[in-house]
Amino acid sequence: MRIRLAVAVPVLIVALALPPLSADVWAYAAYGALLGRGVDPWAHAFGPAAIAGFRDPVLDAALGAWNGSLPRDVYGPLFTLPAAALVATLRPWGPAAVVLAFRIVAAAGLIGCIALAAPRRPALSAALSLHPVVLWSAAEGHNDPFWLALVLAADCARTRRGALAALIAGTAVKAVAAIPLVLRIARDRDRRATWTALALAAVAYAPLGWSVIAHGLDRSIGAPRLSLVHGPALAAWSGSPIPFITAAAMAALGGVGVVRAWRSGDRLAGLALAGWIALPSPEPWYAIWLLPVVTAVRRSPAALGLAVATVTGLAGYAQDAVVGTALRDPTFLGGTMLAHYALPLLLAAISPAPSPQPLPAQPAPPTPPPLASPAPQPLPVATTTPTPAPAASLSPAPSATPVPTAAPTPPLFGYVVTPPPAAGTPRITEVALNDRTLHRGGMLLVRIVTSLDVTSLSARTMGREIGIPLQAPGVFAGQQQLPDAIPSFLLGRTYQIEFIANTADGHSTSFSLPLRLER
Repeated sequence: MRIRLAVAVPVLIVALALPPLSADVWAYAAYGALLGRGVDPWAHAFGPAAIAGFRDPVLDAALGAWNGSLPRDVYGPLFTLPAAALVATLRPWGPAAVVLAFRIVAAAGLIGCIALAAPRRPALSAALSLHPVVLWSAAEGHNDPFWLALVLAADCARTRRGALAALIAGTAVKAVAAIPLVLRIARDRDRRATWTALALAAVAYAPLGWSVIAHGLDRSIGAPRLSLVHGPALAAWSGSPIPFITAAAMAALGGVGVVRAWRSGDRLAGLALAGWIALPSPEPWYAIWLLPVVTAVRRSPAALGLAVATVTGLAGYAQDAVVGTALRDPTFLGGTMLAHYALPLLLAAISPAPSPQPLPAQPAPPTPPPLASPAPQPLPVATTTPTPAPAASLSPAPSATPVPTAAPTPPLFGYVVTPPPAAGTPRITEVALNDRTLHRGGMLLVRIVTSLDVTSLSARTMGREIGIPLQAPGVFAGQQQLPDAIPSFLLGRTYQIEFIANTADGHSTSFSLPLRLER
């Protein structure tokens, strides 16, 4: 954790000293200024005539940063209300101070995300602290660290109500947080929680929804944003079919990547890839959206494509950097689109899928104890009941009678994988399961060998996390019976199971491998 902060904090400080490339932070300041003056920032787009009467330096500066047309607020009240308080507090120091304050708060929000992700999602914590695009996006002042911090707080919540409250709050900051909220509700299958979340989300976005109904969507007078869905509009804008042909080719390549991920059971990365392809404006700072998926899945073609997309998304700045007739140049539009999409979608479509190779079966160890679950389990865990041995016979058997030889006992662990060697500690050196294909109602046996400094180990898959008991220093093993009532739509799929090893001083490491669930 200290190393991550030692990297992230200096980089953020340097980035804060540079001017932002995006005008979003000026829009945040304008929304706060409008709300502070009693104007509904969700009502419609704002031009010079709409704000001329206020003679507000913050609004004037924001309008200039947006080239004379400020878009309507599309964020939730848990972002815009604090923005209004921040603007009201710092207004005497001028627009530059207001914008700098937004950027500092966003950078602090990213530091909070790094800290919140460290205990349960160490890979995400490391990625957030080291990814240059994420660090720059936070220093630009984008509000994505705020909703992500609330989602990570839900991950750390001790109660289901606390987790749900954090996810609803994240959705009331930015609508993208509704995705983990929906996933949580679907997993819990709590009808009351579903209606509560829907009602609160409806209240949070009622002003925006009403304004869209009353005034319609914002109409841009400039070039359409560079995206696959805007391929036809970009072709019409430039007077050339090149943008449309490029977008169609990239969409077809992306479709191959999505179908491939879906068929392989990599549903989460496949859905994230489809969502990224469908974005009408895939901005560079959306890297903060993709990293949680990349670090949760990893080791799959779709996840690799998404990881590369967090970097190639920088091409989104190109359209804002050029002026004049260059915006209508079809070669520029098509080339920028290729720079943005080609490599991620190519990797998702054709890169080889990693397949862990099982080692030869090991000698059968004693039957492991049941897995320790941090929460009460709905179904009983299978355990081994000792049976008393029969009393010895008083009459010995004749020595001439041959004693039949017992049949060899099959090994408990038929799927043994050795993770790639890693420097430092903690380390996971071996993962052993009874089989790479499990069946409904069957038994899951697991044995994990780690470095001796690991004090706790857990397995995470399908949104559940189960602790694995410590058998001996550096050896964790356990067993659990799968429920007979697993829904059919969850069967016939391959899932990623992630093993997380933790040390007493807060360090952790993880390793994932595919596991198929059948009838």
